[in-house]
Amino acid sequence: MMNIRQLALKILANFDDRPGDPERIADKVLARKRMEHRDRSFIFELVYGVLRNRIYLDYVIDKFLTNGRPVEPGTLRRILQTGAYQILFLDRVPDHAAVNESVELAKKDRAAAGAAGLVNAVLRNIIKNKFTVELPDPQADLSARLSIEFSHPKWMVERWLARYGLTKTKKLLAFNNERPVIHLRRKMHGFSRQQFDHDVRTLCEPASGYLNLYYKMKVSLDPESLRLLQNGLCSVQAPSSGWVVAMMDLKLGERVADLCSAPGGKATLAAEIVGDTGAVTACDRARWKMRMTSEAVDAMGLMNVHPLICDSTQLPFNCRFDKILLDAPCTGSGVLQRHPDGRVVRKLEDVEDMRGLQSRLLDSAAGFVDKGGIIVYSTCSLEEEENEYQVERFLAEHPDFKQDPPPAAIPVMFTDNKNCLRITPFDHNMDGMFAARFRKT
Repeated sequence: MMNIRQLALKILANFDDRPGDPERIADKVLARKRMEHRDRSFIFELVYGVLRNRIYLDYVIDKFLTNGRPVEPGTLRRILQTGAYQILFLDRVPDHAAVNESVELAKKDRAAAGAAGLVNAVLRNIIKNKFTVELPDPQADLSARLSIEFSHPKWMVERWLARYGLTKTKKLLAFNNERPVIHLRRKMHGFSRQQFDHDVRTLCEPASGYLNLYYKMKVSLDPESLRLLQNGLCSVQAPSSGWVVAMMDLKLGERVADLCSAPGGKATLAAEIVGDTGAVTACDRARWKMRMTSEAVDAMGLMNVHPLICDSTQLPFNCRFDKILLDAPCTGSGVLQRHPDGRVVRKLEDVEDMRGLQSRLLDSAAGFVDKGGIIVYSTCSLEEEENEYQVERFLAEHPDFKQDPPPAAIPVMFTDNKNCLRITPFDHNMDGMFAARFRKT
């Protein structure tokens, strides 16, 4: 039976072979394995810690290789990464234990056979020098220094430096390297706020958010073990996502389409607001994604959400909606704290590729909204091509739409001078979100 470090290595190996959502990959690897929450938590700590710090870890490993030979991507490098992460970032794991466990991993894995001595030497070298690691000179190459120090791709750092300047870029990089806070969104109906507040008083504290529905977890627990979550009385959602739903300014009885609905948080909030006399059509193209939305809907006992597996660039119906939400696929550069895998898998060319897909989705949405109806276009990206440029292009190519200002429910601090919702980590200490509101005239 694999021990917890071997399981972490397997998750990382599966991620490297077929990059995807690390949590989904972990769920597959850990399915039907009985383990304590403490062990499961440690596996996720290793996986997300390595992904969050991989650029820095690789820099340190390469600096302290004792034989001068490069270690190619693969099992041996992953063993070194997990060992170095425990030494450099985890106080609760003694250095000697991190070395011994990593050496044992190398001995047990055929792909790293014969490399146990190398693992031992490199990690002990890192222990001796971990407080004096020399980073690139910022005067010679500032973006290279920040890329390694904060473990972000250099192309991202260069773009942010050019757009935001050094101070905001460093705030953004530092925010992304913090462990994300888990937020719960209270169900609006069927359970009093007073009772909910009482039940979570030792676990959570109220957090500002749309309709005062959000709570910040202050205790390190697996949220899925919470009775309130199991009973569908709350869901996991960051407050910044709630403000995207607020951009629709939903009313009771309205017909809503959520064109890229997974994992379902925004669709369920919209369904609660429009009530039983309204309806939400929740679309996504992948069966596994739609399963996430359906599970979220079922957990909250909502009867007015209609899940539909389809390609939203070619919607398979001809009805019209009062409001459409297009929370478009994007590079996710605003949520790298919560999704550190983005800094591993994203490339510069993805910005342009995403821009093309976003345009097709937005053009498709334009044909399915009633006269006077609203489209809210949103991303969790910080990149202009995916945000401002999309707004400009859409308005230029669709003269039957105009841009509306954000509704009164949106706090002024979350709006910009172009009538858009704009939440940034460096200004608001929250996940980055962008949204624009279009009305069909």
